[in-house]
Amino acid sequence: MVIRVAMNRISPALLSIIILFSMVAGAKARTPALKYPGKSAGGLSVEVPAGWLADQADANVKDRIRRLRDRIRNDLSLIVVVTGHTDTFGSPAENMAIGYYYAHEVANQLTTVSGFPEDRIDIRSAGESGALVNHGGHDAQRLNRRVVVSLASPLEKVIKPLPEPGTNPGRVLILEPRAGTVNRSYQRLTAIVEGDSNTALLTVNGISSLIAVNKSRIESEIVLENGDNLIEVMAWDQSGRFGRDQVKVVYVPPPPQVELTHPVDGDVFNTTISPVIQVNGQIMSKTILRETFLFLNGSPRRIEVDSQGRFSQPIVLIREKNKLRVEALDIFGKTATSPDITVKTINMAPKDMVVFLTWDKPGVDLDLHVWGPEGKHTYYRALDPYDSSEAIPGGALDLDDKDGFGPEVFTLADGPEGIYTIGARYHHSLKGTPCKAQVTVVLHPAEPSRRITRIFGPFTMSPGINSNWTVARVSFPHESFVSGSSQK
Repeated sequence: MVIRVAMNRISPALLSIIILFSMVAGAKARTPALKYPGKSAGGLSVEVPAGWLADQADANVKDRIRRLRDRIRNDLSLIVVVTGHTDTFGSPAENMAIGYYYAHEVANQLTTVSGFPEDRIDIRSAGESGALVNHGGHDAQRLNRRVVVSLASPLEKVIKPLPEPGTNPGRVLILEPRAGTVNRSYQRLTAIVEGDSNTALLTVNGISSLIAVNKSRIESEIVLENGDNLIEVMAWDQSGRFGRDQVKVVYVPPPPQVELTHPVDGDVFNTTISPVIQVNGQIMSKTILRETFLFLNGSPRRIEVDSQGRFSQPIVLIREKNKLRVEALDIFGKTATSPDITVKTINMAPKDMVVFLTWDKPGVDLDLHVWGPEGKHTYYRALDPYDSSEAIPGGALDLDDKDGFGPEVFTLADGPEGIYTIGARYHHSLKGTPCKAQVTVVLHPAEPSRRITRIFGPFTMSPGINSNWTVARVSFPHESFVSGSSQK
């Protein structure tokens, strides 16, 4: 069964609209898998209107398409020939380009919707040479605007193949971009098309567009994908002579760049009021970021970055000299690191113990708890002795993070003697996803000769089950770990 439906003629005045449509619709153009015509396999073929959509075809056409697909799957000696036909309006060169455009659209439907193997499809154009109606207006010639899908057996060396890219550089020559590696996805295409061609077919990674030739020159904006990109220009002159050129361009995105805006190297902070400062900056990246870490005195912690690459992370300064650095990793494994900066503190009270709680999932709220001698308890409802009599004397929850990846930070200076129990809890009001928590305990962080650092975890925590984690028990003034990493 043959279906013919009217479709408006594509005129040169609408070429810019065609270009936009082809990019939106994703009409896939292919350099012919077999660069030579073939001998008809006979029998099974189907004719569809230009602009045909596979999912809107009637049952008879779908059945013939399915039979074509099954035939080519079972007989590896066959190829699928997709030939575009146009009406007789316009020049022969323009109609050859439009015929290819029609064929590209249908071939895309066959591969993406109907399941045809892409490497067995041969794209061709008959232009206006196969017109069924040679008179009348656009409506009268609607039967001419069609695509024929058929089977063929390739006959290499029997019929002259299409010219290879670059064999006729005087007719079609791509000037920009040049073959090689670039670090920008946006590129401007410039090509020379000699002769009297007024229409060409531009193909970038299988996406085709009809484009006008202005004074033997083509200019267009293109966007490259990560990795290899094949760019091809095909054109026909008024006598039907064919030329093409292609280049292969490799797009390698530049690595991210990290900028720290606060603090700056050499800043001095008075910690009498609070040891907490804010680290601000931005990551400039052409690619998606996988993860970002802030390093404080060599200890890493994951931080959140917004859609613009900005970050603002609170930290607790625990030494007189503190080194900061931010490192970003994109999805391609490329890293970028900010310069190391050093910030100093004044009026820093010596700390006996500092505890950091971090986790690996955003949108999770874990709470750090420390139980001290005499039943004292420091947590988000008892931040320090000034906030609540329940809190541990000499202790403080300096940072209570309710979002991001933490940290929550507890510090202790001149606390009472006895056993301190460190724990983490998944906040009871949330029904979030499981996460992996990690706790770092540092004894005497500002005294290198006495400093002891222990890391506990990662420990999987989730609402309900495993919502509590008893991390470690530390004895003062013995400065020893009684136990660690047990589950409560």
